Amino acid sequence: MIAHVAFRLSRRAAVNLWRARLPSLVSVLTIGLALFIGTAFVLGLLTARSLLTSWGAQASMTLYLDPALAEGRAQQIAQQLRARGDLEVQYVPPAAALQRLRADLGELGSALEGLTQNPLPPSLEIRPRQPLPGAAARVLAAEMGEIEGVRDVEFGREWLEKLEALGRGLRAFGAGALLAVIGAALLVVANTIRLAVYARRDEIEIMKLVGATDGYVRAPFLMEGALQGLLGATIAVGAVFGAQRWLLPRAAQAFEFAAGVSAPHLLPLHGAAILAGGALVGFFGSWIAVARFLKT
Repeated sequence: MIAHVAFRLSRRAAVNLWRARLPSLVSVLTIGLALFIGTAFVLGLLTARSLLTSWGAQASMTLYLDPALAEGRAQQIAQQLRARGDLEVQYVPPAAALQRLRADLGELGSALEGLTQNPLPPSLEIRPRQPLPGAAARVLAAEMGEIEGVRDVEFGREWLEKLEALGRGLRAFGAGALLAVIGAALLVVANTIRLAVYARRDEIEIMKLVGATDGYVRAPFLMEGALQGLLGATIAVGAVFGAQRWLLPRAAQAFEFAAGVSAPHLLPLHGAAILAGGALVGFFGSWIAVARFLKT
């Protein structure tokens, strides 16, 4: 019984949309464009977050040791850290550090020839075997700083803080833009359904006079809105999958070169969620339009 009623409402909604082809087409295309832009924006935002995560997760640390620390003790610390199993550790003696500095300075390296003693301390260069988020990097740095003989820990604290701040800004901007897109789609559906309601206001008034409930009057319009949203979402999903099929393979190498992360992909489950979201947007847009009419 319920399935039969749903089928009748769907058929009636489709017939009504066909009768008002132009406004319905404009509404469907607008919803499709809004959802396509929103989906593309979300995928771009996820790519940006993956990029930031990959940059921030490639954390490396340098432990500057006490210059008076014996080389044997420094090697012992390095061996203890390697025994953890999650860290790659390299001991850099002062002489090797000075040689690196001279190479980095290039032509200016000759300025170091006048040094009477090596000012650089021994150090341990540490690289986690697995990517670390910013919070985990801070915890590890604090743990390394507690080791006896370690004078200072350098791990790019300011760089991580800037990346995290940028990530928070991207999330806030993405949420605001997504809400704006959904709001625009709701307004489009509401205005389209409002036009349909006004065009059939005489029919609705007669139905009310013979005892039709608000739910009975509202149902076909809600179905029309949901159908418009579903059709618009279908267009958006098709456009995204088309772009994913034809455009992203050409851009994948650029993504991997820039960030070491793959290009974003829309999964079938995400496509189903967009279809459901489009139907809900159309449904609530119709609800807004019909509710205003029924109150008047």
